[in-house]
Amino acid sequence: MASILADVAAGLKDQADDIALTMVSAYRIEIPAYARITDESLLEDVHSVSAAMVRCWLTVMSSGSPVKDEPLVPLLEGARRRAAQGFDLQPVLRAFRIGIRVMWSEITASSIWRGRPLQSAMADVATWVLDFADQISTGVAAAFMDETSRLVREQAHRRSALLNVILSGPGSERIDGPDELDSPHCVVVARVQRDLSLMEMEQTGRALEESVGASLWTVRYRSIVASVGLAERSMRAPLRQRLARLTQGSKIQAVGMGGSAQGVVGTRQSYAEAIDALRIGPNLGLANDPVYDHQELAPTIALLADRDRARRFADEALAPLGDLIVRPWVLPTLEAFLVRQGRLKEVAAALGVHPSTVKYRLASLRDFIDSSVGDGDRAATLLLAVRIHHLLGTTEDEGASQLTQARSHGPPKGIRSATDTRDRTMVLQSA
Repeated sequence: MASILADVAAGLKDQADDIALTMVSAYRIEIPAYARITDESLLEDVHSVSAAMVRCWLTVMSSGSPVKDEPLVPLLEGARRRAAQGFDLQPVLRAFRIGIRVMWSEITASSIWRGRPLQSAMADVATWVLDFADQISTGVAAAFMDETSRLVREQAHRRSALLNVILSGPGSERIDGPDELDSPHCVVVARVQRDLSLMEMEQTGRALEESVGASLWTVRYRSIVASVGLAERSMRAPLRQRLARLTQGSKIQAVGMGGSAQGVVGTRQSYAEAIDALRIGPNLGLANDPVYDHQELAPTIALLADRDRARRFADEALAPLGDLIVRPWVLPTLEAFLVRQGRLKEVAAALGVHPSTVKYRLASLRDFIDSSVGDGDRAATLLLAVRIHHLLGTTEDEGASQLTQARSHGPPKGIRSATDTRDRTMVLQSA
């Protein structure tokens, strides 16, 4: 009987590829994950593993012994590749089960199996098939899970490598960062809601990966730090738009974008710029867009580095307003007018007032606007002065409020001072 089975197995070896084609067709019919495969090289990979399984089984059938380690290698390596390719375990295991079923059906379809010698051996061979299926399933599952664990460890290492690059001090140009940082990119810092669990933070990081192509990301204190590729500078505006869409209905409250970077030192600079944008941007007051780009805020951030100089600049630029400057609506209206280039309906929407109110206010400011906003350079200077004035005033007001609270019984519940904001920013930078 053993010799007959060996002869049958030898005669079927040349048909292994054809049987494998039938197996792959069954996968694509019965398993959605395999039906979605369009890449020809991946389909060829699946076919090669299926053919290896047919040959592996024919070896078992010809010897009557359990499969040895070496013939299993192509199957286990195939399972590892599926893990690396992003397949889930259940579809992979199901493919192997379907493959064994189809393989057995194809092999026993020959008339030789209806002869008396093989009919008497059918029960034993069927038992071998069941044992073969169990051995394959166990080995495939173990290989798949082992590769998945390795990938998770590797991803965590790569993400920690990004963190190490960001936190590096002087001399970090000598540190070997991840290869992705050698290509043009920018660092994005997404500030998330308070008290998110680590799992929720991880989910937010994966959302950044899927939505904006974050090649590397890591979890920090109340934020996700990510590196996003920028092959061309023209990609910056689309990236900002995608980030804005991502914040809608998500756990992300605001996003800071750093400048373009390439290499370890540039990454750290871009990270610092993203932090500055996230620190300054939300205090401007008028932006409905929760994404703050350092490229737009750089002049404001640079001036604020020297507060005395910034105050002198803002006071001189706004001096022509005279006593009008003390009216609470003047500077917000002027800023909205400059940002939206005088488009009345957009200015009204930004301020939350009726267009007629905007017309009335602009009439009061007409002399100043006509004399000061006649060209783009002057308009840009004036907008910068308005924002510097607002930011300096906000900081001073918060500082005074903090001092008053400290002299009484501490800060009211829910109120955070400017110092607290800076402290939390420092924690963000050093976490």
